[in-house]
Amino acid sequence: MGLNPIGYKPWKGMRTEHSRRFLVIADSIVRHKLKSKGFLAMLILGTILVHVLPLILYSLMPHEALEADVMRDYLGGGLFFIFSVILVSLVCSDLLSDDLRSNSIILYLSRALRVEGYLLGKWVGAMICIGLFTLLPPLVVGVAITATQSGGDYLASLAVIGRTLVAGIWSAAFLVPLGMMISSITSRRTFAGVGTFMAFFTLMIISGIFSEFSSDWSMLSPDLLLRYSQTVIFGLRLPSHADPALMGAVILALTVPPLLLVYYRLRMKGAGK
Repeated sequence: MGLNPIGYKPWKGMRTEHSRRFLVIADSIVRHKLKSKGFLAMLILGTILVHVLPLILYSLMPHEALEADVMRDYLGGGLFFIFSVILVSLVCSDLLSDDLRSNSIILYLSRALRVEGYLLGKWVGAMICIGLFTLLPPLVVGVAITATQSGGDYLASLAVIGRTLVAGIWSAAFLVPLGMMISSITSRRTFAGVGTFMAFFTLMIISGIFSEFSSDWSMLSPDLLLRYSQTVIFGLRLPSHADPALMGAVILALTVPPLLLVYYRLRMKGAGK
């Protein structure tokens, strides 16, 4: 009996190149999150409250050009940070925890996919999802303000739009690592989502308590760090009490070690060896 009588048909498609397999993971994450009612609901609500209202307000107000301080204040607001953290919590809740719970990560890495490629795919997918809030709407707001300006210096406005692009990408890049770390240390998506949300706000509470003794402790607050880093991106001056070296050290501590911990956790699973 041949193969055809039992209904077997050889696969004639092309395999994804090894160097691009992380894109398959990223694409899967984005598709999954765009089908999630919870994520879409918070994305739409946050877009209306954080982005649509400023778009209407700033476009109707008389202005000669798009100002850097306007975009900094808009992106550095508390509401922007709160919705960003909520979305990161939703995206990262099952980003790694589901794979660890089901041990499907062993299957991922038993293929021709290294730990680095797996993590890159997860990171890119999370960045795209968060960028739907931190990147695309701010660019639309910047373009709308530029289109309604009364002055003729469009090059200056375009420069601010370019800085807005960098600020939007950075906002996601700053928040995602901590969410990935929390997702890698628990196999329950609920714990990962709530843990991510609480991790950011616990740092804010600790910062607020100890700031009474020294202003340096204020640098532990993620929302303040995000605002100060955006201040630098938009080419504005930091407050006199803000130590750039300390700010850089804390930002490094909140972004690089979490990713290294995730990498270590995956290697300790014995996958990919």
